Amino acid sequence: MKTKHYLFRALVLNPFVILLYSIGCHYLISLAQYGGLRRNAPFIVGSFSVLLIWFILCLFLYFKHRKKPLLKGNAQRLKWITKTWFFIAIILLTFTTTYTGYKLYESAQPFQGRFSIYLDNFFNTKKAKFTHTNIYDSGIQGILDDIRSEVALPSELYVSNDFDLAFNKAGEIQSFSTALIGANQENEWEMYSIQYNNEEEISIKLEGPGYHEVDETTLLQPFIETVENIPLQESVAEFPDNANYSIYYQGYRSWGYNSEGIYWVNRNENVSAPDSYSDEEYAGYAVSVYVAGKEDTIPPKRFIDRSLTLSDNYIKKQEEEKNSFDLGYNMKDQVESYFLTEEIGFQLPITDASAGSRYYALEKTIDSGTSWERINQEPFYPSSGVSSGIIFFDEQLGFIGLSKNGGSEGLIYRTEDGGVTFEKIEIPKVEVTVNEDLIYNPFDLPDMPYLENETLHMTVGQGIDGDYNGGVKALYLSEDLGRTWTYVEEVKP
Repeated sequence: MKTKHYLFRALVLNPFVILLYSIGCHYLISLAQYGGLRRNAPFIVGSFSVLLIWFILCLFLYFKHRKKPLLKGNAQRLKWITKTWFFIAIILLTFTTTYTGYKLYESAQPFQGRFSIYLDNFFNTKKAKFTHTNIYDSGIQGILDDIRSEVALPSELYVSNDFDLAFNKAGEIQSFSTALIGANQENEWEMYSIQYNNEEEISIKLEGPGYHEVDETTLLQPFIETVENIPLQESVAEFPDNANYSIYYQGYRSWGYNSEGIYWVNRNENVSAPDSYSDEEYAGYAVSVYVAGKEDTIPPKRFIDRSLTLSDNYIKKQEEEKNSFDLGYNMKDQVESYFLTEEIGFQLPITDASAGSRYYALEKTIDSGTSWERINQEPFYPSSGVSSGIIFFDEQLGFIGLSKNGGSEGLIYRTEDGGVTFEKIEIPKVEVTVNEDLIYNPFDLPDMPYLENETLHMTVGQGIDGDYNGGVKALYLSEDLGRTWTYVEEVKP
Protein backbone atom coordinates (compact mmCIF):
# COMPACT_ATOMS: atom_id res chain seq x y z
CA MET A 1 0.00 0.00 0.00
CA LYS A 2 2.90 2.33 0.80
CA THR A 3 4.43 1.72 -2.63
CA LYS A 4 1.13 2.65 -4.21
CA HIS A 5 1.08 5.97 -2.31
CA TYR A 6 4.58 6.91 -3.48
CA LEU A 7 3.77 5.86 -7.03
CA PHE A 8 0.71 8.09 -7.04
CA ARG A 9 2.62 11.04 -5.56
CA ALA A 10 5.41 10.60 -8.12
CA LEU A 11 2.77 10.51 -10.85
CA VAL A 12 1.17 13.73 -9.60
CA LEU A 13 4.55 15.47 -9.40
CA ASN A 14 5.99 14.10 -12.62
CA PRO A 15 8.79 16.03 -14.42
CA PHE A 16 6.34 17.71 -16.78
CA VAL A 17 4.49 19.18 -13.78
CA ILE A 18 7.71 20.54 -12.30
CA LEU A 19 8.70 22.05 -15.65
CA LEU A 20 5.28 23.64 -16.14
CA TYR A 21 5.31 25.06 -12.60
CA SER A 22 8.78 26.53 -13.20
CA ILE A 23 7.63 28.16 -16.43
CA GLY A 24 4.64 29.75 -14.69
CA CYS A 25 6.87 31.06 -11.89
CA HIS A 26 9.37 32.46 -14.39
CA TYR A 27 6.74 34.55 -16.15
CA LEU A 28 5.23 35.57 -12.80
CA ILE A 29 8.62 36.97 -11.77
CA SER A 30 8.97 38.69 -15.14
CA LEU A 31 5.56 40.32 -14.68
CA ALA A 32 6.45 41.53 -11.18
CA GLN A 33 9.82 42.94 -12.21
CA TYR A 34 9.17 44.42 -15.63
CA GLY A 35 5.40 44.52 -16.13
CA GLY A 36 3.95 43.53 -19.48
CA LEU A 37 0.61 41.94 -18.59
CA ARG A 38 -0.26 41.04 -22.18
CA ARG A 39 3.10 39.42 -22.73
CA ASN A 40 3.29 37.39 -19.50
CA ALA A 41 -0.33 36.66 -18.56
CA PRO A 42 -0.97 33.97 -21.23
CA PHE A 43 1.98 31.90 -19.95
CA ILE A 44 1.04 32.39 -16.30
CA VAL A 45 -2.65 31.62 -16.74
CA GLY A 46 -1.97 28.80 -19.20
CA SER A 47 0.63 26.96 -17.10
CA PHE A 48 -1.23 27.22 -13.79
CA SER A 49 -4.56 26.31 -15.43
CA VAL A 50 -3.05 23.13 -16.88
CA LEU A 51 -1.60 22.30 -13.45
CA LEU A 52 -4.98 22.82 -11.78
CA ILE A 53 -6.70 20.58 -14.31
CA TRP A 54 -4.01 17.95 -13.85
CA PHE A 55 -4.35 17.93 -10.05
CA ILE A 56 -8.14 17.66 -10.29
CA LEU A 57 -7.75 14.75 -12.71
CA CYS A 58 -5.25 13.02 -10.40
CA LEU A 59 -7.59 13.47 -7.45
CA PHE A 60 -10.42 11.92 -9.45
CA LEU A 61 -8.24 8.95 -10.47
CA TYR A 62 -7.08 8.47 -6.89
CA PHE A 63 -10.57 8.11 -5.47
CA LYS A 64 -11.68 5.98 -8.40
CA HIS A 65 -8.77 3.51 -8.21
CA ARG A 66 -7.60 3.79 -4.62
CA LYS A 67 -8.47 0.15 -3.92
CA LYS A 68 -6.84 -1.14 -7.09
CA PRO A 69 -3.12 -1.56 -7.76
CA LEU A 70 -1.73 1.12 -10.07
CA LEU A 71 1.08 -0.99 -11.52
CA LYS A 72 2.33 -4.55 -11.20
CA GLY A 73 6.01 -5.36 -10.95
CA ASN A 74 8.95 -5.40 -8.59
CA ALA A 75 7.47 -3.62 -5.56
CA GLN A 76 10.78 -2.89 -3.84
CA ARG A 77 12.46 -1.41 -6.92
CA LEU A 78 9.30 0.53 -7.81
CA LYS A 79 9.09 1.89 -4.28
CA TRP A 80 12.71 3.10 -4.37
CA ILE A 81 12.31 4.85 -7.76
CA THR A 82 9.03 6.56 -6.95
CA LYS A 83 10.11 7.55 -3.46
CA THR A 84 13.39 9.01 -4.76
CA TRP A 85 11.68 11.04 -7.48
CA PHE A 86 8.99 12.23 -5.07
CA PHE A 87 11.58 13.75 -2.72
CA ILE A 88 13.50 15.26 -5.66
CA ALA A 89 10.26 16.82 -6.89
CA ILE A 90 9.54 18.24 -3.41
CA ILE A 91 13.03 19.76 -3.27
CA LEU A 92 12.62 21.29 -6.75
CA LEU A 93 9.18 22.68 -5.88
CA THR A 94 10.46 24.10 -2.60
CA PHE A 95 13.44 25.76 -4.29
CA THR A 96 11.31 27.18 -7.13
CA THR A 97 8.64 28.47 -4.74
CA THR A 98 11.21 30.00 -2.36
CA TYR A 99 13.09 31.68 -5.22
CA THR A 100 9.86 32.99 -6.72
CA GLY A 101 8.72 34.32 -3.35
CA TYR A 102 12.04 36.08 -2.84
CA LYS A 103 11.94 37.70 -6.30
CA LEU A 104 8.34 38.81 -5.74
CA TYR A 105 9.35 40.28 -2.37
CA GLU A 106 12.30 42.02 -4.02
CA SER A 107 10.05 43.42 -6.75
CA ALA A 108 7.71 44.78 -4.08
CA GLN A 109 10.46 46.98 -2.61
CA PRO A 110 10.38 50.66 -3.67
CA PHE A 111 11.69 51.22 -7.22
CA GLN A 112 12.83 47.60 -7.59
CA GLY A 113 10.15 46.45 -10.02
CA ARG A 114 6.73 46.98 -11.52
CA PHE A 115 5.14 45.13 -8.62
CA SER A 116 6.36 47.83 -6.24
CA ILE A 117 4.71 50.47 -8.43
CA TYR A 118 1.44 48.54 -8.39
CA LEU A 119 1.54 48.21 -4.60
CA ASP A 120 2.48 51.84 -4.20
CA ASN A 121 -0.42 52.91 -6.40
CA PHE A 122 -2.81 50.55 -4.61
CA PHE A 123 -2.04 51.89 -1.14
CA ASN A 124 -1.16 55.52 -1.90
CA THR A 125 -3.34 56.57 -4.84
CA LYS A 126 -6.76 58.08 -4.19
CA LYS A 127 -9.53 58.81 -6.68
CA ALA A 128 -11.74 61.90 -6.40
CA LYS A 129 -14.97 62.42 -8.33
CA PHE A 130 -14.49 65.29 -10.78
CA THR A 131 -17.59 67.48 -10.84
CA HIS A 132 -16.25 71.03 -11.40
CA THR A 133 -15.31 70.27 -14.99
CA ASN A 134 -15.71 73.74 -16.53
CA ILE A 135 -12.80 76.11 -16.10
CA TYR A 136 -14.94 79.16 -16.94
CA ASP A 137 -17.42 78.38 -14.16
CA SER A 138 -15.29 76.88 -11.38
CA GLY A 139 -11.71 77.96 -12.03
CA ILE A 140 -8.85 76.22 -10.24
CA GLN A 141 -10.67 76.35 -6.92
CA GLY A 142 -13.26 73.88 -8.20
CA ILE A 143 -10.56 71.32 -8.89
CA LEU A 144 -9.18 71.70 -5.36
CA ASP A 145 -12.67 71.39 -3.88
CA ASP A 146 -13.15 68.06 -5.68
CA ILE A 147 -9.75 66.81 -4.50
CA ARG A 148 -10.44 67.84 -0.91
CA SER A 149 -13.62 65.76 -0.95
CA GLU A 150 -11.32 62.72 -0.91
CA VAL A 151 -7.94 63.96 0.38
CA ALA A 152 -7.21 66.39 3.22
CA LEU A 153 -4.95 68.83 1.41
CA PRO A 154 -3.11 71.42 3.56
CA SER A 155 -4.57 74.92 3.42
CA GLU A 156 -1.34 76.45 2.10
CA LEU A 157 0.01 74.76 -1.01
CA TYR A 158 2.98 75.20 -3.32
CA VAL A 159 3.57 73.87 -6.84
CA SER A 160 6.55 71.54 -7.08
CA ASN A 161 7.30 72.23 -10.75
CA ASP A 162 4.23 73.59 -12.50
CA PHE A 163 0.50 73.27 -13.05
CA ASP A 164 -0.52 72.51 -16.65
CA LEU A 165 -4.20 72.32 -17.66
CA ALA A 166 -5.87 71.76 -21.04
CA PHE A 167 -9.42 72.77 -21.96
CA ASN A 168 -11.56 73.23 -25.05
CA LYS A 169 -13.48 76.18 -26.49
CA ALA A 170 -16.49 75.48 -24.28
CA GLY A 171 -14.31 75.54 -21.17
CA GLU A 172 -14.53 71.81 -20.50
CA ILE A 173 -11.33 70.63 -18.84
CA GLN A 174 -9.62 67.88 -20.85
CA SER A 175 -6.61 67.16 -18.66
CA PHE A 176 -4.29 68.58 -16.04
CA SER A 177 -1.23 67.52 -14.09
CA THR A 178 0.70 68.98 -11.20
CA ALA A 179 2.54 68.12 -8.01
CA LEU A 180 1.56 70.13 -4.94
CA ILE A 181 3.50 70.44 -1.69
CA GLY A 182 2.11 71.32 1.72
CA ALA A 183 2.84 70.88 5.41
CA ASN A 184 0.81 68.24 7.30
CA GLN A 185 -0.34 68.44 10.93
CA GLU A 186 3.10 67.30 12.11
CA ASN A 187 4.64 70.17 10.10
CA GLU A 188 6.23 67.71 7.67
CA TRP A 189 6.32 68.51 3.96
CA GLU A 190 4.21 66.16 1.84
CA MET A 191 3.80 65.99 -1.93
CA TYR A 192 0.59 65.21 -3.82
CA SER A 193 0.99 64.20 -7.48
CA ILE A 194 -2.27 64.98 -9.27
CA GLN A 195 -3.36 63.74 -12.70
CA TYR A 196 -6.53 63.99 -14.73
CA ASN A 197 -7.06 62.87 -18.33
CA ASN A 198 -10.63 63.36 -19.50
CA GLU A 199 -12.09 60.78 -17.12
CA GLU A 200 -14.65 60.81 -14.34
CA GLU A 201 -12.09 60.85 -11.53
CA ILE A 202 -8.98 62.75 -10.53
CA SER A 203 -5.99 60.62 -9.51
CA ILE A 204 -4.10 61.83 -6.41
CA LYS A 205 -0.84 60.10 -5.50
CA LEU A 206 0.19 60.59 -1.86
CA GLU A 207 3.98 60.73 -1.94
CA GLY A 208 4.35 60.92 1.84
CA PRO A 209 6.63 63.09 4.02
CA GLY A 210 9.96 64.09 2.54
CA TYR A 211 12.39 66.92 2.02
CA HIS A 212 11.16 69.61 -0.36
CA GLU A 213 12.54 73.07 -1.02
CA VAL A 214 9.66 75.52 -1.16
CA ASP A 215 9.41 79.29 -0.97
CA GLU A 216 6.77 81.88 -1.67
CA THR A 217 7.67 82.12 -5.37
CA THR A 218 5.80 78.84 -5.94
CA LEU A 219 2.65 79.55 -3.92
CA LEU A 220 -0.50 78.09 -5.46
CA GLN A 221 -2.93 80.72 -4.14
CA PRO A 222 -1.89 83.45 -6.65
CA PHE A 223 -2.72 80.98 -9.43
CA ILE A 224 -6.22 80.46 -8.06
CA GLU A 225 -6.87 84.19 -7.63
CA THR A 226 -5.43 85.22 -10.99
CA VAL A 227 -7.52 82.68 -12.92
CA GLU A 228 -10.60 83.98 -11.13
CA ASN A 229 -9.87 87.50 -12.36
CA ILE A 230 -8.93 86.63 -15.95
CA PRO A 231 -11.71 87.01 -18.57
CA LEU A 232 -10.65 83.57 -19.76
CA GLN A 233 -13.43 82.92 -22.25
CA GLU A 234 -12.86 86.28 -23.96
CA SER A 235 -9.10 85.74 -23.92
CA VAL A 236 -9.26 82.53 -25.96
CA ALA A 237 -11.86 83.91 -28.39
CA GLU A 238 -9.03 85.03 -30.66
CA PHE A 239 -7.56 81.52 -30.75
CA PRO A 240 -8.65 78.93 -33.40
CA ASP A 241 -11.98 77.28 -32.58
CA ASN A 242 -10.91 73.69 -33.17
CA ALA A 243 -7.80 73.88 -30.97
CA ASN A 244 -7.09 72.75 -27.43
CA TYR A 245 -6.12 75.52 -25.07
CA SER A 246 -3.81 75.32 -22.10
CA ILE A 247 -3.24 77.17 -18.85
CA TYR A 248 0.24 77.05 -17.37
CA TYR A 249 1.50 78.21 -13.97
CA GLN A 250 4.99 77.94 -12.52
CA GLY A 251 4.89 80.61 -9.83
CA TYR A 252 6.64 83.95 -9.72
CA ARG A 253 8.47 84.56 -12.99
CA SER A 254 10.23 87.36 -14.82
CA TRP A 255 10.32 88.16 -18.54
CA GLY A 256 12.80 90.98 -18.09
CA TYR A 257 11.80 93.99 -20.17
CA ASN A 258 10.04 92.09 -22.95
CA SER A 259 6.37 93.09 -22.91
CA GLU A 260 5.23 90.74 -25.71
CA GLY A 261 2.15 88.79 -24.61
CA ILE A 262 2.10 90.38 -21.13
CA TYR A 263 -1.21 91.53 -19.64
CA TRP A 264 -1.78 93.18 -16.28
CA VAL A 265 -4.75 91.84 -14.32
CA ASN A 266 -6.55 94.64 -12.51
CA ARG A 267 -9.15 93.38 -10.07
CA ASN A 268 -12.69 94.55 -10.84
CA GLU A 269 -11.29 96.23 -13.95
CA ASN A 270 -10.42 95.20 -17.47
CA VAL A 271 -7.22 93.38 -18.31
CA SER A 272 -4.75 95.78 -19.89
CA ALA A 273 -1.54 95.48 -21.86
CA PRO A 274 1.47 97.30 -20.41
CA ASP A 275 3.24 100.18 -22.07
CA SER A 276 5.70 98.55 -24.47
CA TYR A 277 8.13 101.45 -23.94
CA SER A 278 8.19 101.19 -20.16
CA ASP A 279 11.50 100.54 -18.39
CA GLU A 280 9.61 98.37 -15.87
CA GLU A 281 10.57 94.71 -15.41
CA TYR A 282 7.69 92.38 -16.30
CA ALA A 283 7.60 90.01 -13.36
CA GLY A 284 5.02 88.48 -11.03
CA TYR A 285 2.87 85.44 -10.39
CA ALA A 286 2.16 84.72 -14.05
CA VAL A 287 -0.56 82.57 -15.62
CA SER A 288 0.05 81.67 -19.26
CA VAL A 289 -2.82 80.91 -21.66
CA TYR A 290 -1.87 79.44 -25.02
CA VAL A 291 -2.79 77.06 -27.84
CA ALA A 292 -1.17 73.71 -27.13
CA GLY A 293 1.54 72.86 -29.64
CA LYS A 294 1.25 76.24 -31.40
CA GLU A 295 3.35 78.40 -29.09
CA ASP A 296 5.76 79.27 -31.90
CA THR A 297 3.07 80.56 -34.26
CA ILE A 298 0.42 81.83 -31.80
CA PRO A 299 2.06 83.81 -28.98
CA PRO A 300 0.91 82.86 -25.46
CA LYS A 301 -0.89 85.41 -23.30
CA ARG A 302 0.68 85.89 -19.88
CA PHE A 303 -1.47 87.40 -17.16
CA ILE A 304 0.09 88.99 -14.08
CA ASP A 305 -1.87 90.33 -11.12
CA ARG A 306 0.38 93.04 -9.72
CA SER A 307 -1.47 93.07 -6.41
CA LEU A 308 0.06 89.65 -5.68
CA THR A 309 3.67 90.38 -4.81
CA LEU A 310 6.57 88.82 -2.96
CA SER A 311 7.00 89.75 0.69
CA ASP A 312 9.49 92.41 1.75
CA ASN A 313 11.40 89.83 3.80
CA TYR A 314 11.83 87.56 0.79
CA ILE A 315 13.01 90.42 -1.43
CA LYS A 316 15.47 91.53 1.24
CA LYS A 317 16.85 87.99 1.50
CA GLN A 318 17.28 87.79 -2.28
CA GLU A 319 19.11 91.09 -2.32
CA GLU A 320 21.50 89.86 0.36
CA GLU A 321 22.25 86.73 -1.66
CA LYS A 322 22.71 88.78 -4.81
CA ASN A 323 25.25 90.95 -3.01
CA SER A 324 27.16 87.84 -1.91
CA PHE A 325 27.43 86.86 -5.60
CA ASP A 326 29.04 90.22 -6.29
CA LEU A 327 31.81 89.20 -3.94
CA GLY A 328 32.47 86.14 -6.11
CA TYR A 329 30.94 83.48 -3.84
CA ASN A 330 27.40 82.74 -2.72
CA MET A 331 27.53 81.57 0.89
CA LYS A 332 24.18 79.82 0.46
CA ASP A 333 25.68 77.24 -1.90
CA GLN A 334 27.26 74.12 -0.48
CA VAL A 335 30.41 72.80 -2.15
CA GLU A 336 29.66 69.54 -4.00
CA SER A 337 31.99 66.81 -2.71
CA TYR A 338 32.40 63.03 -2.79
CA PHE A 339 34.70 60.86 -0.66
CA LEU A 340 35.91 57.46 -1.86
CA THR A 341 37.47 56.65 1.50
CA GLU A 342 37.87 58.48 4.77
CA GLU A 343 41.01 60.13 3.36
CA ILE A 344 40.46 60.41 -0.41
CA GLY A 345 37.82 62.75 -1.78
CA PHE A 346 36.93 65.18 -4.57
CA GLN A 347 35.07 68.50 -4.54
CA LEU A 348 33.75 71.21 -6.90
CA PRO A 349 34.41 74.62 -5.32
CA ILE A 350 32.85 77.69 -6.96
CA THR A 351 35.45 79.92 -8.58
CA ASP A 352 33.16 82.58 -10.08
CA ALA A 353 29.47 83.44 -10.49
CA SER A 354 27.45 85.71 -12.74
CA ALA A 355 23.83 86.00 -13.92
CA GLY A 356 22.70 82.94 -11.97
CA SER A 357 25.48 80.68 -13.31
CA ARG A 358 28.53 79.37 -11.50
CA TYR A 359 31.99 78.32 -12.59
CA TYR A 360 33.76 75.48 -10.83
CA ALA A 361 37.16 73.87 -10.35
CA LEU A 362 37.86 70.24 -9.37
CA GLU A 363 39.98 69.56 -6.31
CA LYS A 364 41.25 66.38 -4.63
CA THR A 365 42.25 65.58 -1.06
CA ILE A 366 44.21 62.61 0.31
CA ASP A 367 44.18 63.74 3.96
CA SER A 368 40.44 63.83 4.80
CA GLY A 369 40.03 67.40 3.56
CA THR A 370 42.81 69.02 5.54
CA SER A 371 44.35 70.16 2.26
CA TRP A 372 43.09 70.17 -1.32
CA GLU A 373 44.98 69.98 -4.61
CA ARG A 374 43.43 71.62 -7.67
CA ILE A 375 43.20 68.98 -10.42
CA ASN A 376 41.21 70.86 -13.07
CA GLN A 377 40.60 74.62 -13.24
CA GLU A 378 37.52 74.34 -15.55
CA PRO A 379 36.06 70.79 -15.57
CA PHE A 380 32.82 71.95 -17.27
CA TYR A 381 34.54 74.11 -19.91
CA PRO A 382 33.09 75.85 -21.85
CA SER A 383 29.71 75.49 -20.08
CA SER A 384 28.46 77.16 -16.91
CA GLY A 385 25.42 76.54 -14.74
CA VAL A 386 24.84 74.97 -11.32
CA SER A 387 26.57 71.79 -10.23
CA SER A 388 24.11 68.88 -9.96
CA GLY A 389 26.39 66.21 -8.51
CA ILE A 390 29.74 64.46 -8.34
CA ILE A 391 30.64 60.79 -7.92
CA PHE A 392 33.84 58.73 -8.26
CA PHE A 393 33.97 54.92 -8.44
CA ASP A 394 37.74 54.81 -7.98
CA GLU A 395 40.54 57.38 -8.13
CA GLN A 396 40.35 57.46 -11.95
CA LEU A 397 36.70 56.97 -13.01
CA GLY A 398 34.25 59.69 -12.05
CA PHE A 399 31.27 61.76 -13.20
CA ILE A 400 30.15 65.36 -12.61
CA GLY A 401 26.84 67.00 -13.52
CA LEU A 402 25.76 70.51 -14.47
CA SER A 403 22.18 71.83 -14.49
CA LYS A 404 21.30 74.72 -16.77
CA ASN A 405 18.46 77.19 -17.35
CA GLY A 406 17.24 77.11 -13.77
CA GLY A 407 17.24 73.34 -13.55
CA SER A 408 15.19 72.70 -16.70
CA GLU A 409 17.99 70.71 -18.36
CA GLY A 410 21.48 69.46 -17.67
CA LEU A 411 24.76 67.91 -18.81
CA ILE A 412 26.94 65.13 -17.44
CA TYR A 413 30.69 64.69 -17.85
CA ARG A 414 32.99 61.67 -17.43
CA THR A 415 36.65 61.33 -16.51
CA GLU A 416 38.89 58.27 -16.55
CA ASP A 417 42.10 60.01 -15.54
CA GLY A 418 41.15 61.22 -12.08
CA GLY A 419 39.63 64.51 -13.23
CA VAL A 420 42.54 65.84 -15.28
CA THR A 421 40.26 65.81 -18.34
CA PHE A 422 36.50 65.43 -18.74
CA GLU A 423 34.35 64.45 -21.72
CA LYS A 424 30.67 65.31 -22.07
CA ILE A 425 28.50 62.20 -22.29
CA GLU A 426 26.07 61.95 -25.19
CA ILE A 427 22.83 60.42 -23.94
CA PRO A 428 20.57 58.76 -26.57
CA LYS A 429 17.33 60.67 -26.98
CA VAL A 430 13.94 59.14 -26.19
CA GLU A 431 11.16 60.45 -28.39
CA VAL A 432 7.64 60.43 -26.95
CA THR A 433 4.47 61.35 -28.81
CA VAL A 434 2.10 63.79 -27.13
CA ASN A 435 -0.10 64.26 -30.18
CA GLU A 436 0.30 64.19 -33.94
CA ASP A 437 1.88 67.64 -33.85
CA LEU A 438 4.20 67.18 -30.87
CA ILE A 439 6.98 64.58 -30.62
CA TYR A 440 9.81 65.44 -28.25
CA ASN A 441 12.40 64.16 -25.78
CA PRO A 442 11.30 65.06 -22.23
CA PHE A 443 14.37 63.56 -20.55
CA ASP A 444 17.15 66.15 -20.34
CA LEU A 445 18.39 66.37 -16.73
CA PRO A 446 20.73 63.44 -15.90
CA ASP A 447 21.33 62.21 -12.37
CA MET A 448 24.60 60.76 -11.13
CA PRO A 449 25.29 57.16 -12.28
CA TYR A 450 25.20 54.33 -9.75
CA LEU A 451 26.50 50.77 -9.73
CA GLU A 452 24.07 47.85 -9.53
CA ASN A 453 24.84 44.21 -10.31
CA GLU A 454 28.24 45.28 -11.64
CA THR A 455 26.55 47.49 -14.27
CA LEU A 456 26.38 51.28 -14.33
CA HIS A 457 22.83 52.64 -14.18
CA MET A 458 21.70 56.23 -14.67
CA THR A 459 18.33 57.94 -14.54
CA VAL A 460 17.59 61.07 -16.56
CA GLY A 461 14.83 63.36 -15.33
CA GLN A 462 12.74 66.04 -16.98
CA GLY A 463 13.90 69.13 -15.10
CA ILE A 464 11.63 71.67 -13.44
CA ASP A 465 9.73 72.27 -16.69
CA GLY A 466 8.91 68.59 -17.33
CA ASP A 467 5.50 67.06 -16.71
CA TYR A 468 5.42 64.06 -19.07
CA ASN A 469 3.68 60.98 -17.64
CA GLY A 470 3.67 62.17 -14.04
CA GLY A 471 7.33 63.19 -13.98
CA VAL A 472 8.83 59.78 -14.77
CA LYS A 473 12.54 59.41 -15.48
CA ALA A 474 14.37 57.47 -18.19
CA LEU A 475 16.62 54.61 -17.08
CA TYR A 476 19.86 53.97 -18.98
CA LEU A 477 22.50 51.24 -18.64
CA SER A 478 26.18 51.21 -19.61
CA GLU A 479 28.31 48.12 -20.20
CA ASP A 480 31.54 50.06 -20.90
CA LEU A 481 32.07 52.05 -17.67
CA GLY A 482 29.90 54.95 -18.79
CA ARG A 483 31.38 55.71 -22.21
CA THR A 484 28.10 54.85 -23.98
CA TRP A 485 24.58 54.40 -22.65
CA THR A 486 21.52 52.41 -23.72
CA TYR A 487 17.93 53.39 -22.91
CA VAL A 488 15.98 50.72 -20.96
CA GLU A 489 12.62 52.03 -19.78
CA GLU A 490 10.69 54.74 -17.97
CA VAL A 491 10.90 54.58 -14.18
CA LYS A 492 9.22 56.35 -11.32
CA PRO A 493 11.52 58.96 -9.76
